[in-house]
Amino acid sequence: MLRLTRRSTLAALVALASAAASAVAVMPGTARAADPVKLEIGYIPILAASPLFIVDGQGWAKEAGIQLKLTRFESGPHAIQAMAAGQIDLLYAGVAPVLVARTKGADISVIANSAVEEMVVAARGPFAKAIGANPTAESFKKFAADTGRKPKIGTQPPGSVPDTVLKHWLFKVVKVDPADVELVPMGIEKTQQALLAGALDAATIREPTVTVTQQMDPNVALLATGAQMFPDQPGTVVAARAEVLKKNPDAIKALVKAHIRAVDMIAKDPAASATLVNNYLGKGLMEPATLEAAFKGPGSKFVADPHSVVPAVEKMMAFTKEIGSASETIPVAEAFDFSFYDAVAK
Repeated sequence: MLRLTRRSTLAALVALASAAASAVAVMPGTARAADPVKLEIGYIPILAASPLFIVDGQGWAKEAGIQLKLTRFESGPHAIQAMAAGQIDLLYAGVAPVLVARTKGADISVIANSAVEEMVVAARGPFAKAIGANPTAESFKKFAADTGRKPKIGTQPPGSVPDTVLKHWLFKVVKVDPADVELVPMGIEKTQQALLAGALDAATIREPTVTVTQQMDPNVALLATGAQMFPDQPGTVVAARAEVLKKNPDAIKALVKAHIRAVDMIAKDPAASATLVNNYLGKGLMEPATLEAAFKGPGSKFVADPHSVVPAVEKMMAFTKEIGSASETIPVAEAFDFSFYDAVAK
């Protein structure tokens, strides 16, 4: 006669549960929910990263089986360093740091575009009045002579898009003598604060900083638009590590498709887009109406197609070498992987 003890009963139940689990695993027609693909995406706190915030806020990534973790950076070069070290998988940031990283051997590719012609040069105070609506090399020199100091212009670190396009505007377009201006590299938020506090005479800024600074000080003047600084100025792109692209091609395609959808939403419904983006960019300190105004501002031009920016990117890469931000150039085609965008754009 079989005697059941408490220990033997528990063992039998464990065995039955294990057998049941095995049966489910092999039972025809039975599917087990796949674990979500986890992707960590870095971003710069600028309006051009809005498609990422919309994708996350609308739950489109989750619907595609992707679990996102968003990580904030203050500049593109810092973010690229983290990506090259494998700390993040994808990145919404300026194209210039991606190109520079590629020349140094980083296996990173642009898979989609986000925005173009983002940067503007804003000035305030005596410098804005002295320079006027049509800046010239002579007006820079005269300001330095009249005040006994060089005008201070804030920008991001060398190799970033703001730094690159500012130098292009100053030295190629306006033809300012480098001896007549002082460039001050700093983070995005510090740039805005320093400009409003009077610690800077001018700065390269992007939306929503352009709208915010003009709302806080109506005397802030735009010295140059993105198109004037660098025609067809390439700006924020979506970049990814090659290892991530190879490991999760379907997830990347789904993410790019959602990115395109978000860019379309911004064009069709800036009010709803602003409400979503405010949860990420405004941190409750900015009204959605401010972001909506930023979406309609001179520094807001969203374009998802990476093919469209290639000619301007080639010019920017040549200029980064000229100013010493990059030691060499590489064929732009090597820095772009169009396959993911092409697979879902149709």
